[in-house]
Amino acid sequence: MIKISSKDNPSVKRAIRLMTSARERRKSGLIICEGARLCGDAAESGVVIEELFCTGTALEKYSDYLEGLIKKAGAVCEITDEIAKKISDTENTQGVFIVAQAPQVESRLEQLHSTGEYVLLEDLQDPSNVGAIFRTAEALGVDGIILTEGCASCFSPKALRAGMGAMFRIPIFRTDDAPSAMRAAVERNMRPMAAVPREGAADVTGIRFFKGAIMCIGNEGNGLSDELIEACPEKVTIPMNGRAESLNAATAAAILMWEMMRGYMQ
Repeated sequence: MIKISSKDNPSVKRAIRLMTSARERRKSGLIICEGARLCGDAAESGVVIEELFCTGTALEKYSDYLEGLIKKAGAVCEITDEIAKKISDTENTQGVFIVAQAPQVESRLEQLHSTGEYVLLEDLQDPSNVGAIFRTAEALGVDGIILTEGCASCFSPKALRAGMGAMFRIPIFRTDDAPSAMRAAVERNMRPMAAVPREGAADVTGIRFFKGAIMCIGNEGNGLSDELIEACPEKVTIPMNGRAESLNAATAAAILMWEMMRGYMQ
């Protein structure tokens, strides 16, 4: 085990950059996770861990999680509480971090199973919303999530925390042309659905879902693009009887996914 007491240590400086810079994460192909449980989930999911950082207190307090992490990490570093605070993206850090290789994201949408149930996220900007949607999708048994190029990264520190490690376990796909991807899905007898807050869309609570559905959920402020809406043969909406005009993206996604999956959970 390597003991580090300087904030100027190259490994510490890299960890800080990974925590604060999306550009650094993209360029390096690395991610950083914080928290004993999340780091443990990453290790159990087969993520390749380059470095483990933990404080002396964490070594004692989270020994159950750290035992497996220590065995799988390329390097193990004991850091001071001050360094942990410097790396951390949270107010009260547990003092456990890993630097790991980013998991694989599939760009070939023909890998989608034509009888699977999927969610497509178009240009969501809040990483916490992205993470929360991953967490709900995993809990409900969704077969995978498709992200457009404009989406916030599902491997940012905030998304990872909100997702509770779901992105390590659920298949992830990426597309730079969602409308074309959905038109291709229709040709495979899949069923893309555009979630829209508009009159004329079908009430999602009254739809009979079949295998092969793709629920498309749009940007927090603007919703789905017109081109993607046109590419989806079906438009669905969440009925709302209260005064609020809209729902948080993660809340709306949870309702839509529940309706899509509930027939298969009985």
